[in-house]
Amino acid sequence: MEHTATIRTELGQFMTREDLSITQFSQMAGIEAETVHAILGKKMPFSVEQLDRVTHGMRLNPGHFYGHYIEEYLVEAVPDWRNIKPFLYRCEELNKLDFIQQTSYLWLDNTTYAPLLFEVAEDFFIHGKHAAAALLYKNIVKREGGQRSERLALCQYRLFILGLGPDKEQNVEAANRVFTLLDQLDDIDRLDALRELANVYMQRKLWDLAKDLAKDMDDEANIQYLLMHQPNKVNQEPLKSPQRPMFFYMAYSNYLRANICEAEGNYKQALQYTYAYTDLSWVKETDEETQYWLNKCKGWARSSLFLYKMLTGDVSAILDYVKCIEASQTELMPGLFKIVRAANQQDIKIDYFLKKFETDIAAFIAREKAIVTYTYKITPDLYILFLHELAHYYLSRGAFDIGFQYLIDGLEKAFEVDNTSCIIKYIGLYEHSRLFASRETDAEYKRLMDVAYQGDDD
Repeated sequence: MEHTATIRTELGQFMTREDLSITQFSQMAGIEAETVHAILGKKMPFSVEQLDRVTHGMRLNPGHFYGHYIEEYLVEAVPDWRNIKPFLYRCEELNKLDFIQQTSYLWLDNTTYAPLLFEVAEDFFIHGKHAAAALLYKNIVKREGGQRSERLALCQYRLFILGLGPDKEQNVEAANRVFTLLDQLDDIDRLDALRELANVYMQRKLWDLAKDLAKDMDDEANIQYLLMHQPNKVNQEPLKSPQRPMFFYMAYSNYLRANICEAEGNYKQALQYTYAYTDLSWVKETDEETQYWLNKCKGWARSSLFLYKMLTGDVSAILDYVKCIEASQTELMPGLFKIVRAANQQDIKIDYFLKKFETDIAAFIAREKAIVTYTYKITPDLYILFLHELAHYYLSRGAFDIGFQYLIDGLEKAFEVDNTSCIIKYIGLYEHSRLFASRETDAEYKRLMDVAYQGDDD
């Protein structure tokens, strides 16, 4: 890092050019004349606030001298944390994150400053200053990468949370880094980490991993809940609290395991896990946050009970389940997909419901079909799987025109996003019903297969 002039020389040149005395410039900048004199004489370090005032007095943009400040006062001199900390916060305010990167990396080897920098990262994280927090966490991980410590584990966990996005593979890679450090986290952070990791593994359909984490979360939360309500426990606020009320982790564990059982086709066991979090009368807390999450869990349980009853062949549950999904626009299409899947598995006639939501289904298909490129490796699973179930339903009931149309549209999208498992399902369904395909449909199917074959050659 090299600069052609120091802060001292640039300030001196400005005062000479403007024909200003120390007193005159101090009045312009709003700082004491002694501070200006000290800067010009390089007699003492000064704060970022004083630097900002000098910069303003010289009619320069905020942060103009920050690179100089790092070199002259944070590298060549022995820095004072009372100057470093405000400098980091000011860099964040001005979005000059490269200076946070430079400054933090300079002092992480210092056993005095490393924990202080971690505290700043935590403060940034808590207050939503995530970009700056991530920079500090990454630098700490680089410095402590070969160790096993609570600080390293917490940094990896924070980076995992900050990096969560639509790329499922990237999420899993970050989750794996946290997974190996779970035992280094304290009890409370580990609870939230177990919840987040289980969610990520669920999205990637890593059922065994997700199931183990859900059980660990249940076990941990049970212990913590018992400790909270020990008869002789002194009534005082805990030093640290999880992100959700403690009961939630037990309820959510059962919710996750019910979903895993659903994915595995074990609907009776899914019902049992759902019953387990339906009755939450044992929860002792009555505060507003607890009530909020109690209502959330009750809502999940209500729709899930109808869903799993439907999936086990209880036709009477379909109407109640439809009422549940109608109440939420975001749940309508996933819910309809599950209804069609249940109809195919249990041989239930659902023409009435398909007619009732005909407009919604058509709008959903038109919207998803129009999307050409899926970024960040997003696979439109719901769209592809839904069309497969619709194709299956209509083909099995002799409605070949609409059935094959859904099949061709779904297969085309499956090829587009390279969803191998779904491609195999579509091919199997087509071959099973091929005798009923029109010449036009068969020609379109062969065209898709030829395009895919040629693409593999490329």
